[in-house]
Amino acid sequence: MDIHQELRETYIGAAPHTFVMGLVWIASGSISLFVSTGMTILFFFFAAGIAFPVGEVLKKGLKVPDRISTDNHLPRLFMYLGASIPLSFPVIYMSMQHNINWFFPAFAVIVGGHYMPFIWAYKMPSFGILGILLIAIGSFTGWKYPDDFSLAAYISGGVLVAFAGIHFWMVKRER
Repeated sequence: MDIHQELRETYIGAAPHTFVMGLVWIASGSISLFVSTGMTILFFFFAAGIAFPVGEVLKKGLKVPDRISTDNHLPRLFMYLGASIPLSFPVIYMSMQHNINWFFPAFAVIVGGHYMPFIWAYKMPSFGILGILLIAIGSFTGWKYPDDFSLAAYISGGVLVAFAGIHFWMVKRER
């Protein structure tokens, strides 16, 4: 088994984590309807911050065996990729200074770019489609719907949940 296959099988193509993040986006969009924009942003940061551990709990609930060998250093790549999101906060902050409603569109663009290295790490070109879709969603909603705070959250969340299902099915079918 090669290192990419080990990663795919151990993390089920990132399906549990992608699913949890999709729910975070959808919940955040919903919260914005009933609570302030500021509280929604705080919730999103907190929930996104714990999404990986929650995804790990979901993965354990699915009883997925750890197939990562000691020679496989790909998980270290994801430590660095994970850091790319908080390092992008200044860009998101600057976009929000122009229009607070660009919070979710800016995040969608950043997260879309964040998914591009997953193409190589998992050897799954579908991450390229996911990344391009998120970048397009963020760009389109920010441009065409600049007065809608939560639209990008709902669409991005739905796309993430859908790709979680697609990736789960792809990896399970591969076995």
